[in-house]
Amino acid sequence: MLAEGTKKWEIRKANTKFRGVVAFLSRGWLYGFAELTDSFEMSVTELRRYGRLHRANDVLEEYASDRDTLYVWVFRRPLKLPRPVKVTYARGARIWVQLEERKVLKALKERKYYKELQTLLDMLRRSGYNHRK
Repeated sequence: MLAEGTKKWEIRKANTKFRGVVAFLSRGWLYGFAELTDSFEMSVTELRRYGRLHRANDVLEEYASDRDTLYVWVFRRPLKLPRPVKVTYARGARIWVQLEERKVLKALKERKYYKELQTLLDMLRRSGYNHRK
């Protein structure tokens, strides 16, 4: 939903200082990208009022467990790929993984995702990332 833009906020139990382009992965498949622009703490009670942004009201209480507050990660400029792309990365339960830029760009080119590739490069430049050819 984040890559589609129908969800703007991701709810997490931890804050992040990272700002920039994030790839959305699941089980070895790359679904898209978005820019992580902000992160802040919010009470679970207040989060309920913003269900249209995080789309998690149905699981919010269970996810929060005994916490009074959670963290909002704000995403902008979503980029959904036409079809998921198989990628490789170190396995294990984690929030962040390091992708090899060269391999991701090559995979997008091979699938002729030229529009998405250009949009991704523009996103990376805007976020201050120095792309190496």
